[in-house]
Amino acid sequence: MAEISTDAIAQAAADLVISRLGEKYELVHIDQGERLSEEQLHRLFAEDEDASGLDHAEGVLDFDWLDENRYHGTQHVLGELLDDDAREFLEKHDVLDQVRHAIEERDQSDPIGDLMNGTGPQLFRYRLDGEAEAEPWRFSDAKAEEVARALAAAAGVDFWDNVGALQELVAHSSYGGGLHILWRGDVRPVWDAVNKIRGALPDAKPTITVQWTDPELLVLDTWNGSGHTVKVRGTVRLPFDPARLSLDTERAPGGYSWTNVVGGGYQPEGDEPQFTETHTEEAQHG
Repeated sequence: MAEISTDAIAQAAADLVISRLGEKYELVHIDQGERLSEEQLHRLFAEDEDASGLDHAEGVLDFDWLDENRYHGTQHVLGELLDDDAREFLEKHDVLDQVRHAIEERDQSDPIGDLMNGTGPQLFRYRLDGEAEAEPWRFSDAKAEEVARALAAAAGVDFWDNVGALQELVAHSSYGGGLHILWRGDVRPVWDAVNKIRGALPDAKPTITVQWTDPELLVLDTWNGSGHTVKVRGTVRLPFDPARLSLDTERAPGGYSWTNVVGGGYQPEGDEPQFTETHTEEAQHG
């Protein structure tokens, strides 16, 4: 009878351990209350041509921190599966790494998602095509109405349903500025919409429709930090373009943010938007 080598026994033991592994593990643990910093949020939403999807999201985290946490998570699972003698035996015969790799392959951790869930609602802006003209005190009544109608058309809302709010917006946009929709809401649904587009292959990018009901409009001059907001009635429905999205914080890139103008904690009157994957021909003003 042929003698069975200890290496073969060790390999058989490793195979047995792997066969008894769970379907998935969460190796990276995020403590309750941990959240993304402002810098991490801006990096998360910044476009990165060299990375997309999960690679880009995890790139927001410190690689050494992420690697160390996955290692400790793997060690914890090994400790539950094997006693010290078994681990020493498998390691001595160079098969313990097979078990480690099998555990790591089953890792379903979502550290970015967990951190998003711990991050409070954030202020977002979505840039529309409209532009308010400066020095409204010089406008004739006809000119003021023309500018207000242009803003209504850019936002996709009815002019007469919102004539008072639109006239107010024009009158208080002293230095002019770009037209935006402003809201405060959870990070996750916004990131999911961004990631569906940026994480897809060039020939397989989905069309995401974003829809606001009775939103708050903002005219903002990012050069000198002036602006004004009004709430309008109606549904705004547009093809979602991540390039038009801004995370509005104190240290946001691209000039003055609305947070710089009014301070942190601003709460717009409008609700959070809804994101829907749709066909291109359906994405239009509602």
